[in-house]
Amino acid sequence: MLYTAVTAAAAGVAPRSATLFAQQAAIAVDPLFLGFYERMGGAEVFGEPLTGRYELDGRQVQLFENFLLEHWPEHSGTDYDVQPGLLGVKVSGNRYFGQAQPLRDSSQIIYVPETRQSLRLGFLSFWRDRGGVDLFGYPVSEEVVDDGITAQWFQRGKLTYAADRTPEIQIADLGRTWLSQAQDDLAATYEVNAPPATVPGGSTPLRLVITNSGTDTWAASGDAAVTVGFRWADRHPPRDRESPASISLPSDVAGGEQVEVNTLISLPTAPGQYRVQPDLQQNGEWFSAKGVATPTVDTPARLAEPEMRIGLLDISDDNPGVTTATITSTNGLRIVDEGGNEMAELTGGESVVIHRDIPGEQHVLQLPDNERESTVGRVKVFPLEGSMLRLMEAAPWTTYRGSFEFIWLPRYSSAWLVNILPLEDYLSGIAEQGDHIPWEALRASAIAFRSYAMATRSERRASNLAFDAAGSTHHTPTMYTRHQVYHGMAREFSGTRLRQAVADTRGQVMTYDSHTIMAVYFSRADGHTRSWHETWGGAFKPWAVGVPDPYSVGQTLLGHGIGLPLRSANAMAETGANGEQILASYYTDVDFGAIY
Repeated sequence: MLYTAVTAAAAGVAPRSATLFAQQAAIAVDPLFLGFYERMGGAEVFGEPLTGRYELDGRQVQLFENFLLEHWPEHSGTDYDVQPGLLGVKVSGNRYFGQAQPLRDSSQIIYVPETRQSLRLGFLSFWRDRGGVDLFGYPVSEEVVDDGITAQWFQRGKLTYAADRTPEIQIADLGRTWLSQAQDDLAATYEVNAPPATVPGGSTPLRLVITNSGTDTWAASGDAAVTVGFRWADRHPPRDRESPASISLPSDVAGGEQVEVNTLISLPTAPGQYRVQPDLQQNGEWFSAKGVATPTVDTPARLAEPEMRIGLLDISDDNPGVTTATITSTNGLRIVDEGGNEMAELTGGESVVIHRDIPGEQHVLQLPDNERESTVGRVKVFPLEGSMLRLMEAAPWTTYRGSFEFIWLPRYSSAWLVNILPLEDYLSGIAEQGDHIPWEALRASAIAFRSYAMATRSERRASNLAFDAAGSTHHTPTMYTRHQVYHGMAREFSGTRLRQAVADTRGQVMTYDSHTIMAVYFSRADGHTRSWHETWGGAFKPWAVGVPDPYSVGQTLLGHGIGLPLRSANAMAETGANGEQILASYYTDVDFGAIY
């Protein structure tokens, strides 16, 4: 994917017109913007006009000391025909400031899912009282220190705080800053080919083509040399990793000329969806700090996707009436014994019926044409290419990705049919949530499903058990109420948005103290959730404590009450919360990381 970033100076106010505007005196507020200007606070909020009305990127605009106002004729007749432009993004050069840990909102601090930042205390009150998102947009930074004072950047503006002035909180004059940047003749355009994913700890190639869109020559050497630097632009641990080394320009780059830079980016040793931000630097100052926009490039580090073993069918005295496993396929299957010897190959639609033989602890296979085969150990069934397997006893959910194993488990005096498949395919078949709930609720669910699956998988594999999770409360009664309700391809037949959410959150889990949590969840709360320790006993789990749940007030409890109430997740997503904020509101003090 090709990313192109054009600076505000190059695409915005031209240097000559900026000088002309700045020299004019007693500029009036244009009638096109006067209504919005007066409604939102006038000169106290916007400062004085710095320009008359002019055209910028196809829109009529007027620049003020603190804001840029734009006319949106397509919204004529509404409150949104005039809107502040993205001056905070332009002046900041689109640089990455870091992201906040998702948190549960309170009266003193809120999490803003749209930009994954937070607002707190005085800045929060000021933002709310002065027009909120309609004036400032969403925050694009946390509180930072700029020029020795506390500041917070927003999409459309900037707030600053200093205890020794009155008032302590003020709106920064970004309009004047933008004019100054435009007069600097400093501009750059980046073209970046997104690098491929690589293994954690590996290196990925990065190719940049940078155009000098301004008039000043970039020196390749000397005291004013321009170099290409890089900063990490993500919140994944380890946060103290070193940034990639800067690169010198091969030669001076005059205005209008290009330079190509090729480098290798060394990735952290832990998997994650990492991002890196290239930026030019001169005399220790980043170009983005002067309003020169810079791209952010995805550099994912990935491990192989884990495999899951899911118990689909329990053939035991606990499941009366079920004595066989009948397996067919959409386009053919192959059966092998535990030693890898092929026992049969069937075409699409042909069935094998596997019987358990308790006294002999062996399996009897009834093949087409009444042929019978007996074997001990595991019977493995693989789909042929382009085929999927079906288990008829699991009706009404019969079709599954991956392969099957038929195994004898002396511990339960039973036989089991196990589905073996990649973890992401398993998660896409979980039927705990419908497909048409809000997108962020699906993302939250996918992360919770994956966290629970991986914690359960780790626990059961440490005990050398035959499968990682049971598939349903109906077909696996020996494991009743254990694990997640899994319907295989039937879940995808009802819609693929869950699969999309699983892909969007690939590898992401919730962690506490660097360990994946067993993220239990339930259907509906009754105004608050419960503590794991108080409900089930055992060791105290600090991430599973009871919390108030405003989304279920007046309802009755449906489920164990621990962790995420799925219906509340859906309701919270309707209010605009993102998946991580939803999860952080019900699992206390968790972090988010990737495990593959």
